[in-house]
Amino acid sequence: MLPILLTEESWMNSNLSIARHYGAINIQGHRYIIVDKKGRDLYECSRLADEEGREKAIESGEPADLIRADFQNMYRKLGRDKFIVILKTHPEVSTPNEMSRIVRREK
Repeated sequence: MLPILLTEESWMNSNLSIARHYGAINIQGHRYIIVDKKGRDLYECSRLADEEGREKAIESGEPADLIRADFQNMYRKLGRDKFIVILKTHPEVSTPNEMSRIVRREK
């Protein structure tokens, strides 16, 4: 079973680090994208950095997670910390709909 999220500490020190050159990577039919702590993909972060005159899309020290693209909206909605907590407490989650049901149930 493939993970839904990999934190920067795990994916940057592996073969998956090639994703940093493209902003995404495909693994066994799933597209994984790099997002900042607000769930913005690397392209959106780059656009914002250009507008703000920054050199880096995601500044050093800020989280840069690699997530399955179909979970990006849930990541944005829940926020990074809550998203990670749900994945840790419900490792059986495999679709965004399952995660939505868990969130509704826990409210």
